[in-house]
Amino acid sequence: MSEVTANKCPICSNDNKCGNLANELNEKCWCSKEYFSKEVLTMIPANQLGKSCICKDCLDKYNNLKT
Repeated sequence: MSEVTANKCPICSNDNKCGNLANELNEKCWCSKEYFSKEVLTMIPANQLGKSCICKDCLDKYNNLKT
């Protein structure tokens, strides 16, 4: 199992560039305007659900997959 780190993508472990963690200028994170498909969300390990954000690269790569 992967270690849970809030700034790491739970799929690829790269920096997820979470704006909520950075709290830069109190702006919303890039993900606030994105769509996360059910297929993408099922890729997150159970121990990381609600604890770390998917990165933009993984979202773009896997969001359109069909199961």
